[in-house]
Amino acid sequence: MSRILFIFYGFLAILCLCALVRARVDFTNIKCEAVDPTYNSIRYCYIRAVNRTYKYLSAANHFLSKEPKNNISVGVATLKRANGYKPFLYNVTVDGCKFLRTGGNTLLRFLHGLFHKYSNVNHTCPYTHDIEVNMLPISHIDNLMTNVLPFPRGDYQLVTSWYTYNALRAVVRVFVTLS
Repeated sequence: MSRILFIFYGFLAILCLCALVRARVDFTNIKCEAVDPTYNSIRYCYIRAVNRTYKYLSAANHFLSKEPKNNISVGVATLKRANGYKPFLYNVTVDGCKFLRTGGNTLLRFLHGLFHKYSNVNHTCPYTHDIEVNMLPISHIDNLMTNVLPFPRGDYQLVTSWYTYNALRAVVRVFVTLS
């Protein structure tokens, strides 16, 4: 009887220790590309490590013309690394102006929630200013990708393609490791 209790409590202790181990998200790289340099330019695009535990991402797109942008579309794709990056979950293009006006579907709201507190993409069209994401901390992404919507461990790439008037203007690739 005592041997069965010992095995049971040992098994329970192992389960408790496994529950304490959780995934951790880390930025590994970011690549920003202005596809049409006559229309826009990338002012900055980097990941900065302040110390071993605090890392943040910043990026800014500068429009060369100040005309209002009323027709903005965003293509979003998640890729998971498995012998190269393969499509994972979804690949969708959405009308950005309509999404910001009505809210769109739940998954797109989740993706917008990844960066909207740290961005100036927080109102409906027209956009007459530059688009920026400033000091997006990895702790915010870590919370959303492990607690709110758990992702399997692995290497991921989030690709966003930015269109105005149905012409591709910029591509941003964010590389993330979930370990």
